[in-house]
Amino acid sequence: PCPLIDKPAPRFELPVLDGAGAKVKLADYLGKPVVVNFWATWCDTCRIEHPTLLSLARTYEGRVQFLGIAYLDTEPKLRAWLRAAGGQAFPALIDVGSTAAVAYGVGRLPETYLIDKTGVIRQKYFGALDPGEFIPDVEEVL
Repeated sequence: PCPLIDKPAPRFELPVLDGAGAKVKLADYLGKPVVVNFWATWCDTCRIEHPTLLSLARTYEGRVQFLGIAYLDTEPKLRAWLRAAGGQAFPALIDVGSTAAVAYGVGRLPETYLIDKTGVIRQKYFGALDPGEFIPDVEEVL
């Protein structure tokens, strides 16, 4: 079990890949459910999971904010990986210094967190996201 479940999500402010210096703060999304996915170009399971994340992000567009946090990776590799993997449907953030990964206790990739409208973590998923498990949880926080 994840000790962060039912606790306020650790806050972060991270640069957006190709965002020309733009940053995203988790606090900006209070009032809307957020899905935070930690991933990397060197993670084979992340490649398998990516089409599912794209589909879910498009399905819940406007109702749930998806954020991808790249862990232990470089911007050139991230850009190339996203191009090859079908692009992105949500912001790709760069975890400078791994501060967000440490705050969330990331141990293996991919890891995904479902945060409710009040900023509380409601679920943590290890490995490739299973829509059959994920969708009922998202519907519950909506």
